[in-house]
Amino acid sequence: MKIFKSILFIGVTLLLFNCNADDDQSKENSNPSAFVLTEGAATNIGIPFNWTASIDLDDDEVVYAIYLNNNLLIEDLNALTYVIEYSLFVSGENTILVSASDGLGGVAEQELVVNLLS
Repeated sequence: MKIFKSILFIGVTLLLFNCNADDDQSKENSNPSAFVLTEGAATNIGIPFNWTASIDLDDDEVVYAIYLNNNLLIEDLNALTYVIEYSLFVSGENTILVSASDGLGGVAEQELVVNLLS
């Protein structure tokens, strides 16, 4: 019985000293990187908005969502440009928001305000 207790004590001691914080498989998700949002030259259809790629440090795929005046226009977009048709704008101030998401809760956003005359 004494041998069993000694073996058990050694086994538990080895387990305790060999476990550390690095063994925790869960890691905190990083937000996608900041990106630059710009307004392109107006076309006969609408106004193109372009942005640089947002990089995710965790190598998660980044997709984009486009909002105009807090209304979702499109989501799960892989492209780095989107044309918003003139009919969707209101006269005066319009807020364009591009949201980059890694699908795991990480988000980066850029906003641009444009003024349209009717």
